[in-house]
Amino acid sequence: MERKICDLIANPTSLIKAIDTLGAESVKPYLQIIDSKNDRDDITGLRLLDIWRYFRLTWALPHKPTPGRKLFILIRDAGQKNHPIMGIAALGNSIIQITSRDNEIGWTIESLIKRIDKLDDSSADIVLQSLRIALERAISGISMEDFIPAGKKLLTIQEQILLLERIVEEVPEPSSSNAHMEIGARAWSQLSQTSLYRRKRASSLIELLRANNMFQQVPTESSLVGLRKLLTSSAGRSAITIALQANKKEKIGANMMDIIVCGAIPPYNHLLAGKLVSLLMMSPEVNRYYEERYQNQVSVIASGMKGEPVIRDSRLVFLGTTSLYETGSSQYNRVSLPINSICSKYTIKKMQFQKLGLTKGFGTVYVSDQTVGALSDLILKECGSQQVSTTFGEGTSPRLRLIKKGLNLLGLPASNLIRHNFKRIVYGVELAENTYEFLRGEEETPRYYLNQENPEEITEEICKFWRNRWLAMRIKNSNVLNQVREFRIEEFLVSNNL
Repeated sequence: MERKICDLIANPTSLIKAIDTLGAESVKPYLQIIDSKNDRDDITGLRLLDIWRYFRLTWALPHKPTPGRKLFILIRDAGQKNHPIMGIAALGNSIIQITSRDNEIGWTIESLIKRIDKLDDSSADIVLQSLRIALERAISGISMEDFIPAGKKLLTIQEQILLLERIVEEVPEPSSSNAHMEIGARAWSQLSQTSLYRRKRASSLIELLRANNMFQQVPTESSLVGLRKLLTSSAGRSAITIALQANKKEKIGANMMDIIVCGAIPPYNHLLAGKLVSLLMMSPEVNRYYEERYQNQVSVIASGMKGEPVIRDSRLVFLGTTSLYETGSSQYNRVSLPINSICSKYTIKKMQFQKLGLTKGFGTVYVSDQTVGALSDLILKECGSQQVSTTFGEGTSPRLRLIKKGLNLLGLPASNLIRHNFKRIVYGVELAENTYEFLRGEEETPRYYLNQENPEEITEEICKFWRNRWLAMRIKNSNVLNQVREFRIEEFLVSNNL
């Protein structure tokens, strides 16, 4: 395989010769989004996903597969023989809990408190209605018929809540070993009846019904007065938080993604191709492919909660990512796309990687697979079964939950041990002028900055901007060109580290 991989690594001599002849125009980038694991490269015959994985293995930080939606992307250079790989990227499901990002979007009670003084009665009405609709949609998205005894009519919210509380107490703790078998069947009505989903449905409905009951008590004469009244009591703030989270749950797994891999492949790293890869994640080509791929995909958790197939909206409006270090990121610093150079509708606005804050410094990246395996064995021995699995619906971050469970069994302070204090910068990219309003449920249709009708043309415009902004200046630097010349393919190969 490596002999063929060599054909996909740019020859430094040929690249320098092309640059000397044509300048920045010698580099002709394009996107190649991997459609399936069986897609093959026309030149080498290798599977595109194997090509992506090979180049990812050349990086120091290990890549850990994650469940859920994902896109794997190659950036190639049509200006060179065999269209060598300039960079690689991948999108994956967004991390559920990032406080600085959620504050920026408006998914927290703190962000609403900051907004409240800027609202008039009309805008407050939009906010209040979006919260009410989020609760109603969440309630309607959970099957409840099997909870109500045959022939019994529940007249009050309190009766329903008491019934659901009894169900939560009576349903046994789900067995992770059985959950895989049950969910694999994909019979949604049967899945909703498993102990895992019965508990989830009942406990979720308790929260939602209580919150909805609070909203029904809001005065109707003034939305701004009603919103302020909710914020003055702990019960009201709790109801708002539940409504915000209901909307977040619907949007975070469908309308936003995280850039989980993004970088250049030598020798293009010397030419700042990492900036190009970052910019190309904003391309409508990525948006279009994402929507086409997932527009008919059934959501496992939502379908298990409703007992029938549920398909989420798949219009991508936000990209998130984090830096490797707290001090900054050469990958994303000063990376912005002036929209007026591509779309004349906007004259000032830039699409950019905006700094939203810092992570809190929790994680498990430094915990080895061997340690995780030992903790898993401990849990099995002490509890008689695996208490944590990767089953959809059981919870987020199974690796983190397993480590915490194992550490607790050892009597060690799990919360302290998983706090590594290596904070990272949180970045966000808004793909539409109403990204946050759309994610909060206050507007129904994204108004994208870039034309979604001709995505390939926009991609070329982005590449043109990168050539003029970054590459043209870079190739005037003799030290940079010497770095390209000195690159040796044989020293770059993964086999050198085996």
